[in-house]
Formats: sequence, structure tokens, C-alpha cells
Amino acid sequence: MKSNYLLLLGLFALAACSKQETVKENDGAPMPIELRAGIPSADAKVESRASIASGSSFTAGIAGWETSGTVDYSSTQTWYNAETITANASTPYTVSLNPARYYNADSNVKTYIKAWYPAGTPSAGVVSFSNSDGTVDAMLAAEVSGSKTDYSSKTLAFAHKTTQLKFMVVSDASLQSGTTLESISVKSVSLPTGFNLVNDSVNYTSTSALAVPGITSGTAITSTAVDAGEPVMIEPISGNTVTLQVKTSTATFDNVVATIDGDSSFQEGKAYTITLTFRQQGLSLNATVSDWVTGTGSATVE
Repeated sequence: MKSNYLLLLGLFALAACSKQETVKENDGAPMPIELRAGIPSADAKVESRASIASGSSFTAGIAGWETSGTVDYSSTQTWYNAETITANASTPYTVSLNPARYYNADSNVKTYIKAWYPAGTPSAGVVSFSNSDGTVDAMLAAEVSGSKTDYSSKTLAFAHKTTQLKFMVVSDASLQSGTTLESISVKSVSLPTGFNLVNDSVNYTSTSALAVPGITSGTAITSTAVDAGEPVMIEPISGNTVTLQVKTSTATFDNVVATIDGDSSFQEGKAYTITLTFRQQGLSLNATVSDWVTGTGSATVE
């Protein structure tokens, strides 16, 4: 009995030593940075520089700044990655950093992380990208942070920073048969061209007219509403109206004003669908908020 008792004590001691040794081996291991990403809900689309929605694939810029004090995003980042992310509105997407990034071995040093789309390496806290046709869906994810002792998975919450305008055309029974759409131009709008990571703001162009891209000259206007061109992403407009110039094969409608309902100004992160209803005696417009947020509005041109 005594020998069995000593044997059991020996086994417990071996087990305790084994457990302590395992802890020591893992204690000095580098702690990887684990990230997830999520964006607002919308319809699925393929990879492009156009509107990003659930199911879309896009390449985001992700950067980290290490400091034991107050982070300065105008300073040079500790590391930068460009990573492909699949948008998922219901379940955050697991971001695989390549190359892998790790928290500083000093637990007093925190890593502050920001992310944005389109991707681009920051310079003095500013990211710049080209955008001449309004098809860039500028998105920014707010700061997340962690350290060797605060290493839980962090979620990058991407937010659309612009207003989206989508156009549709339809005719009523009075429109002359064979009338076609030639162009739509949005007056006095600004396009995103970069981010200031210091204050999470968007840099925009000066205001000018924007021709809606993707409209094929001679597009038939029929009794079935169809998309007209590609959605455009612009700086949110102050006030609840947007002014257009619309050209058809028979007339030019200048200073067409569309008014939205429910919002006193165009909102960041909203997609407004403006339906142009063509009549023989004039042009009628309906503006609805769709895709990201719902709402209604209308305008009529005689």
C-alpha cells in the first residue's frame, strides 16, 4: 500500500511538472494579430471598383501603428498590408494577414490598426487614390487596437463614406415611340480621392458636373424601367435636392431637380435610386432610397 501511494504521488508530480513546462514554452511565443471584417448590408456584386456589397470581393489597405503612448497616425506606420476581403453583412470575414503580423513583445506597447478601401500606402497619414468617374466606393474602418495581453480577434467595421446615386429610366404611354436616352449628368458634385487617417475624414475633388458612366447612346426608353448607367458615389450633398441634365434623342432637359423625402440632406452610406419617367410633355422623376437604406422622394419636370 505504501509503495502504491508513493507511486501515485510520483505520477501527480510528473503531471504537474509537465504542465508547468508547457506554460513556460508558450509564454514567450509571439502573439499573432487576428482580424475580422464586416461591412453594411447590400446586394451581392462581383469584384470591381464599383459599389461594394455583401458578397463582393475587394482589396483593402490595413496598417498598424505601435506605441506605448498616444498614437499618431501622421507618423510612419509600423506595417502595411493589402488584403483581399469578401464582404459579409451577417458574419464578419476572417482576414488572413500575409505576411502575418504580431503584437509587440512588450505588453505596454499597443498596436493601433485602421483599414480602408481602395487600398493604398499611407503617407503622413494620408491615403490617395484616382477617381474620375464616380465609381469608387470609398470605405473606411474605424480604429481597433490590441496588445500582447489584449489579443482577442478585432473586427474592422467598414463603412461607406459617400452617397450613392442610381438611375433608372422608364416611359409612360404618351412618350413618342423610339425616343432614346443619350446622357445623364449630375451637376455640382464632388468625388472622393483619398482619406485623412488622422481625423478619419475623406478628401474630395472640387465640385463639377459628373457624366453618369456606362450609358450607351441610343438606349431605348420603354415602359419597362431599366438601369441607366452605373451607380455613382459622391460626397453627401447638403440639402435634399440634386440637379441633373438629361438628354434624349428628341430633347435636352436642363436643371432637372430631384427631391428626396425623409432626409434634409443626402446621407452618407445611403443609395438613392432616382427613376426618370419620360412623358411627351415633360419628364417626371421619382427618387427612392434603396440598397443600404429605404426611403422615398419625387420630382416632376414639365
